[in-house]
Amino acid sequence: MQFGLFSNGFRPHTSAQHTYDEDIREIVLADQLGMDMVFISEHHGERPYINTVDTIPAPEMMMCKAAALTRRIRMGAAVNLIHLHHPLDVAIRTAVTDHLVGDNRFIFGFGSGFSQPLMCEERGLPFEHRHARLRESLDFIHKAWASDEPFDWDGEHWQGEGVIALPKPLARPHMPMATATESEDMLQRAGENGYILLSSFHEDPEKLRVKAAKYAAYARAAGRENPLANITAARAVYVADTKAEALEDLRTAVTYEVGVQEQRGFLKVMKTLFGHDIPNGPTALEAMVEMGFYVIGTPDEVAEGLTDYWDRAGGFGTLLLVAGKDWATREKRERSLRRFMAEVAPQLRDLEPAAAEEMSARDAAE
Repeated sequence: MQFGLFSNGFRPHTSAQHTYDEDIREIVLADQLGMDMVFISEHHGERPYINTVDTIPAPEMMMCKAAALTRRIRMGAAVNLIHLHHPLDVAIRTAVTDHLVGDNRFIFGFGSGFSQPLMCEERGLPFEHRHARLRESLDFIHKAWASDEPFDWDGEHWQGEGVIALPKPLARPHMPMATATESEDMLQRAGENGYILLSSFHEDPEKLRVKAAKYAAYARAAGRENPLANITAARAVYVADTKAEALEDLRTAVTYEVGVQEQRGFLKVMKTLFGHDIPNGPTALEAMVEMGFYVIGTPDEVAEGLTDYWDRAGGFGTLLLVAGKDWATREKRERSLRRFMAEVAPQLRDLEPAAAEEMSARDAAE
């Protein structure tokens, strides 16, 4: 198994500069500890965030700074909301990021994001067409990267004349790609083309297992080997001397975040999509520990919880640890990451996705 961060920024408002510095500090530490990749959330402004949460709506810019301070960790967005932006601009911006990050460390992560119409409405775009715009955007972007001659595009959602996209990605036809999706057609496209499959840390392992089996079946049909290695799973992980200490270290920040998420309707989405009732208050943390979203406690307790998650999910190649939170203190957050890599990761390293391939094939057949 490989390890990385899901930098899902949600720090109480101070200044965006301070928040970005804290996020980048965690990415630098992850690189020093030998983590393999980091995916950074693209969060846009919403009314509940005003003077409460600092957001990062342009994660590629953070990657460019982080790349100068790190040596090997790979970086991508989770996810770039490509249905909000003209695909020519996306193609150019991500290719520039690819060159600035360098050494083939950039991953183009894309998706439709949280089911919230605001971002579409702000840009005068129909919310109900976001998935169709995304699919067309992806076709446009691929052509922009591949074409050495100007071309016209007259699509249902996007238009362009004499399109020229420079620079081209470092690797041809393009850099590695990743997506978070629930749709069958995008799972097929991702599997057939070898895109990394991203999943939310709020996703039940049984739900991930079903989705991963579909992805893997499409990948195997396209001749791709060991596709489960290309799947990432995420969990909020915190290592402490005791589980009681971990609960108290996280409680204030988690209660704050859940309160803001309730205002933006996220708790209703969790209930609708996953059937989970998350209370808005100080008991929210215990509820999410019970649901398995948070895996906390001693190194052995965390390793046991994550091994159980891996088994129930049917296997995956990379575990992303949630970051970008103001849990406890900076020193305690960094201590948790260090202890994870020193005391937990060695217990998980031998979880091999290839060992779960037969199980995945059987799930897909059923």
